[in-house]
Amino acid sequence: MKPVLGALGAAAVLAAVVAGGIQANATTGQDVDSAFKGSVADRPIAGYEGWWNSATLDGTPTGPEETVAFNTNTGKIVDYSNWRKAAAGQQLLVADAHYAVVPDPAWPASSIVIIDMATGKAIEDFPVDERGRVIRTREDGSKTVG
Repeated sequence: MKPVLGALGAAAVLAAVVAGGIQANATTGQDVDSAFKGSVADRPIAGYEGWWNSATLDGTPTGPEETVAFNTNTGKIVDYSNWRKAAAGQQLLVADAHYAVVPDPAWPASSIVIIDMATGKAIEDFPVDERGRVIRTREDGSKTVG
């Protein structure tokens, strides 16, 4: 009987310690300066993913070494991808994309155009809404945003 009570006592103490740790973490305040203060719908797009900045299972890049994503609504570069910098663990910022986009009138309106920086060619495009959220068309013709 003593071993059972000892095990139960140890389990109770462990449970109290874990619960106390969870409670302590739950009441830890978040840095208010780093918190997003807008609604979820207003959150900025954090980048676009596709074949141009993806890798195979062995880690081999599938697209060009360096690309930019250009928003035809705003006329601005909104995303930047560089395989070498990413492999080195460097943070990729749009400000690091030293590339002057020359918009092509043939590009679709209200879209993101992915440009291979080495060749200057548009390699992909897809429609977006006014906030830069991707618009997808389903097989039945209906559209979803996000």
